[in-house]
Amino acid sequence: MRKLDLAQIISVLANVGVVIGLVFLTLEIRQNTAQMRTQGAYSIKQSVETLNQGVYLDIEFADLLYRGEKSFNDLDPVEQSRLATYFFSEVHLAQYILSLEDEGLSDLHFGYVDLKVNQFRTIPGRKEFVETFVRPSTFRGRDDIQRMLTEE
Repeated sequence: MRKLDLAQIISVLANVGVVIGLVFLTLEIRQNTAQMRTQGAYSIKQSVETLNQGVYLDIEFADLLYRGEKSFNDLDPVEQSRLATYFFSEVHLAQYILSLEDEGLSDLHFGYVDLKVNQFRTIPGRKEFVETFVRPSTFRGRDDIQRMLTEE
């Protein structure tokens, strides 16, 4: 009788240990997810800041962006290449943000993707860029970004 009671007590204690372990694991997963969300948001902030610095620290590029947003097609081929690289960087950042959001790893508090989609759909030079590089099959990226940029 004593052996049976001891075995039951050990079994109950083992089960309690498993439950405590599962609770601890759940807390660790939540903490890790929160940290990953914070890191994702910081990474996005750093990327946006880097893109912005390319404009406000370089007056020549700021002028190129200004002229290119008026008319991408009026730029010479070298200027178009420089500006297209910048625009693709913005599009790739939007793709990265959507990927983080798909995985639930973004705590972004402003609508970067919506902002960029709106800019590419309404600013004349950006629209010309989309018609030249994104609408044709040459674009390599997420289908949803291409669809957002090209839908009427």
